[in-house]
Amino acid sequence: MSIDHATIRELIDFSDEHGVLSFYVGHTPAQAADPQPTAPIEIRNQIKQLKGKLASAEPATARAVTARLDRIDGELDALLDPKAPGRGRALFVAVDSGDSRTVSLQIPFRERVIHNDSAYVRPLVAAHDEGREAGVLVVSRAGARVLSWAVGEVTELTSHDFELTDAQLADQKSGPSPSNPEHPHHGFVNRERFEDRVDENHQRFLREVCEQVAAQAKEHGWDRLVLSGAPKVRDLARDLLSSENGLRVVVADQSWEDAAPHQIADQAWPLLRSLHREREHELVTIAVERALGGGTGAVGLRRVCDALNEGRVSRLLYDSELQLEGYRSAEDTVHPRVEGVVAQSDVPLRREPLFVERLIVKAVTMGASVTPIEPDASDALAPYEGVAALLRW
Repeated sequence: MSIDHATIRELIDFSDEHGVLSFYVGHTPAQAADPQPTAPIEIRNQIKQLKGKLASAEPATARAVTARLDRIDGELDALLDPKAPGRGRALFVAVDSGDSRTVSLQIPFRERVIHNDSAYVRPLVAAHDEGREAGVLVVSRAGARVLSWAVGEVTELTSHDFELTDAQLADQKSGPSPSNPEHPHHGFVNRERFEDRVDENHQRFLREVCEQVAAQAKEHGWDRLVLSGAPKVRDLARDLLSSENGLRVVVADQSWEDAAPHQIADQAWPLLRSLHREREHELVTIAVERALGGGTGAVGLRRVCDALNEGRVSRLLYDSELQLEGYRSAEDTVHPRVEGVVAQSDVPLRREPLFVERLIVKAVTMGASVTPIEPDASDALAPYEGVAALLRW
């Protein structure tokens, strides 16, 4: 199983009477040859910590979780195998039934072991946001390639060959003019004119390609594009890709004219990552300005929770390092504190130790986007308890 919005929704619904165990691991190519990889050690340590915490859990739940953990070695071995596909892998196991789900991505996860009512999706939501589809344009004198990057993998969409027509080639001259063989200068003039026409036609070709890429960006929802090619051709393409179309363009030092998709995927990821900070700063700034101006924005836990409960959130923003406890009502509303109208209500409340996870689930189930905000962009959220939202109305 890979990852998309439907996958996350399915995992949110994956539950069990005594909860679900979620395991996350990350691998790099170098770890495949490491005789003592760290991931198995970290996962085993976190399993021991989880067993220790079960002492304070409800007895039937503690027994069920412990029994499942003691029977999970085979699935864990497969998850932890550094030679298996996927740099980021996750395993979700229902405590009572033993039913399981797996996810494998080319974006690594941090090691985690979590027991919760349902599958713990916070890392998947972050990967889904960071790994959202982006464009890749490779340009050269011979043509162009348009590719799609998503969650660490690249797929070639279209290719374009630059070819001159017979009419454009008809009067190419490489030597003296036949009517004046003793005046070789005429041949040079013809060659220069021909080369000028080639340049003009290539620029026209590149303009058409960039127009098509802009249309594909709109169709696929790209907000980022990686541009690769020899400097002269690449710079011309960059000038043609106007910032007015909403694309953030980042330039690759390498030329990928003949590169395989998996090579492009590996080299494109850090370039796409470099654009995160700018985007996150922009999203936080917009949310704060709208909220403070009385517009379609919310900041602070109470206001964001109110907007989530009312189904008004279009994008949830939160500090990627944020850890909170809060409350969830029997009516599936979320509340940071028991106060005011909530305290006076007869609706039962339960404490949520993974409150950020609950906010994420609430946002995803209403069809909202979710973006974790990394340091230092998250500094702007500090005065607002680490959370903000863009609203539908």
